[in-house]
Amino acid sequence: MLWTINIKNTQKTLVFLSVFALSICSTAGRTAQDITKPQTGKTIILAIDGGGIKGVIPAIFIQHIESSLRKPSYQLFDVIGGTSTGGIISAALTTPRKTTGHPYAAEEIVNIYRHDGDKIFLAQDCKVELCATYYADNGSGGGVEPYLQKMYGPTVTLASSRDKMQSVPGNRVKHMFTTSYIVNNSQDKASKPVRAQNFGPYLFNWFDAVNNPVADNYYAWEAARATSAAPTYFPIANVGGEILPRSAAANKWVVDGGTMSNNPAIWGVTEALRTGMASRLEDIIVISLGTGIYKGGAGVGINSNAVTDIVPVGGNWSTTPWMVEKLDDLEGADHNRGVLMSIVLDAVQTVTNSQLTALKQAGLKYYRLEPELTYAQSHMDNIHPRNIQSLIATANAYIKGEGAEIFKAILNDLQ
Repeated sequence: MLWTINIKNTQKTLVFLSVFALSICSTAGRTAQDITKPQTGKTIILAIDGGGIKGVIPAIFIQHIESSLRKPSYQLFDVIGGTSTGGIISAALTTPRKTTGHPYAAEEIVNIYRHDGDKIFLAQDCKVELCATYYADNGSGGGVEPYLQKMYGPTVTLASSRDKMQSVPGNRVKHMFTTSYIVNNSQDKASKPVRAQNFGPYLFNWFDAVNNPVADNYYAWEAARATSAAPTYFPIANVGGEILPRSAAANKWVVDGGTMSNNPAIWGVTEALRTGMASRLEDIIVISLGTGIYKGGAGVGINSNAVTDIVPVGGNWSTTPWMVEKLDDLEGADHNRGVLMSIVLDAVQTVTNSQLTALKQAGLKYYRLEPELTYAQSHMDNIHPRNIQSLIATANAYIKGEGAEIFKAILNDLQ
C-alpha cells in the first residue's frame, strides 16, 4: 500500500509510484508520444474530487484562480484530471467547443451547477423495482447522457480534444483524465476475468486515446459520463462498442471513479510520471480541490440509532443495516443512502490526502483546498437553489478565511 513508502528514499518512492500506475491502470506500458515537457521546470497538476452538485465548490475555487491570475485554466496547468463531478469539470476545462474554439471557463461551469442541476439529476420514473434514482437517458432528450453530449459535442473524441487544445493560444495542458472502475466489458459473464479488461480501475485520458485509438479513444462525453456513474444514483455507464450514440472504442460497463479514487490527485502524480512529463516528485506540484467534507458522515453511531427496534445493537449488522437502513452518523443525522457508501467515499478521499501529504517529505509540493460542510449541504443530489447558493457561499468564505493562506500559496506557484 502507498502508506508503506519509505519517504526518506526518493528513488524508491518514484519506482513504487511508477509501478503503481503501470500495474493497475489498464493503459500501462506504452511509449510516450506527443507529450512534451512543461513550459516551466515544474509539472502542475489540477485534481478535482467527486461529489455531485457539490462540484460547484471546486468550480468556485477555479473561478477565483482564473480571475486572480487573469488567465484561463488551460494556460495554468499541465495536467487536469477529475473524478465524478470533478471529471465533468476536467473535461469541460479541456474540450474546445465548436462555437467558440475554447473550452469552458470556470464561471460558465459555476453557472451550469447553478442552473442545470435538474437537467443532470432528472428523476427516473421506474417501471421496475429498485432502479437507479436518476435517468441516464429518458429516450426523449433528457438525462445526464444527452446533457453531456450537448455540453462537449456528441462525437468529440479525447484525441481530437487533445489535438485541438494544442492549437489554442497559450495552451499549457498536455494531459487530461477522468477516473472510473470497470465492472464488465461485454455485459455477459467471464469464466476467467482479466483485470483491466473485465474489471478494475480505468482512466479515460488523452495519452492513451492518442497512442491506442482503437481501444481508448472515447468521446469526451463518455469520459464524463463514466466517471460520474455513481452507484444507486445513476445507471452503470455503457461506453464504447460502436453502437450509437457511443464511440468505436472498446466496449465497457463502468461505474463512478469515486468507488476507488474519489480524490484523484494520486492519479495525477502517477500520470505525470507515466507519460514522461515528470521524472521526480520534486518536479511536481499538485493542486487538489475537494467538494467539501461533512465529518459526521465519515462514521456511524454504533448504539445511538433510533432504529434499534429492527437493527441489532453493538454493530452486529447484516446487509440491510449497512446498505439500506438510515443509520445515524457520528453527529446523529441519518445516512440517507446507507452508511457503507458514505464511509467508502469519504475513506478513499481521505486516504489519498494522507498519502500525498506524506509524500511532501520526499519532495512533492501538494496543496489541498476543502471546506467543511454541514449535514444539509452534504447530499450530492441536493439541487435546490438555496443549497447551491449555500455551497457557493461556503466556498467563497473558505477562500477568504480558513483556506486563505493555502490559496495564496497556490497563486504564488501558478504565477
